[in-house]
Amino acid sequence: MNDYIFDCDTNGALEGQDDGRWTVRVSDLWNIEGVPNGGFLMALCLAAAGQQVSHPDPLSMNSHFLGRTMPGEATIRSRAIKRGRSLSVTAVDLIQNGRVSVTSLITWGELSGFAGPTGPLLSPPELPEESEMQSSLQMGLESTFTSRFDYLMPRDIARGAFGQPTGNALARGRMRFTDGRPADLLSMPLIADGFPPAIFQLGYYGWAPTLELTIHFRSRPARGWLTLDLTARHLLNGTFEEDCYIWDSKGDLVAMSRQLGRTLAG
Repeated sequence: MNDYIFDCDTNGALEGQDDGRWTVRVSDLWNIEGVPNGGFLMALCLAAAGQQVSHPDPLSMNSHFLGRTMPGEATIRSRAIKRGRSLSVTAVDLIQNGRVSVTSLITWGELSGFAGPTGPLLSPPELPEESEMQSSLQMGLESTFTSRFDYLMPRDIARGAFGQPTGNALARGRMRFTDGRPADLLSMPLIADGFPPAIFQLGYYGWAPTLELTIHFRSRPARGWLTLDLTARHLLNGTFEEDCYIWDSKGDLVAMSRQLGRTLAG
């Protein structure tokens, strides 16, 4: 069995469970400008809360980022506020230095247990052939976070993310773990918050902290590249919403998210 970095830094980082409380060391391997990625912090909370319910799959997760979390020791506090036959709900706090920095509500169920009509479904965006897209090696991505992933982007979007904005707040491409770890539901918050933000295409570069992020988990992903499509339609007083859709290598929709973010660019 492979000891993937992401698993070591999520499930493997939880210690000393005592009545819904865990001690955790927040890894610095998922940083952006020295601060752990918000999706990674959500995955930590998801890993802890999943130990308290019998349902196998998260269906929805809503997280609010109340303050900055830094690498180092923290506490995760989780409690089940509903345990039902088909659904459970957990409330989770990430606590550091005596204050809550991330608070989340998670609904759990079993994705394979749902039945009913399907469609219409949004199709994955049409992307150029892999050889015609810009890879993360060609883009020179250098943060500790981006080094954990392979990225592929159409050349105009890649240029827009790194200095030549397109003027259209839309970003799309493909993404996967560099160490070969298959994507799963636990990794979906990380993926949804791990692509260069769509507002970079407007020329607003730099750290864009997440204030709130909601993700809906739609199906368990197949192995291979994930395809992402991100759009920001409203930038108002430095805050923006970003919608993200994620498809697996079979073209199945696996997750969708919306976040409220803030750009610190002038």
